[in-house]
Amino acid sequence: MSSRSITPEQELDVLKLILKLRELGDVGASERLRNGVRKVLLQSKEDEEAMSEVDELIRKGKKTQSKLDGSYEARRERKRLKRAEMQDRASRFIDNTAEEGSDDESDGDVEDEELGQENNDENV
Repeated sequence: MSSRSITPEQELDVLKLILKLRELGDVGASERLRNGVRKVLLQSKEDEEAMSEVDELIRKGKKTQSKLDGSYEARRERKRLKRAEMQDRASRFIDNTAEEGSDDESDGDVEDEELGQENNDENV
């Protein structure tokens, strides 16, 4: 079994993430990340495979970090507010369109009635 390598940037990201997780008080998460990276490096068949799996471990670790430092909840709240704002905009747009449409429809009904009456006069 041969050991694979990852990029120096990934190594740095892993080390920073391990230290940050420990700083935030989650030693278990930092150990899981460390063990996961070690396992990937030992078991991967190719360097590219190891790099992609380590990227996935880093992504998961950063999500854990964001949950610990509160940025995850802040991001979710921003997304929720943005969705609510978009729903309000859509609702106002539909209301405005419906109001404009009702004016157009009432004018159209009068025109349709007039056309229908003219057609009846011609048929008689």
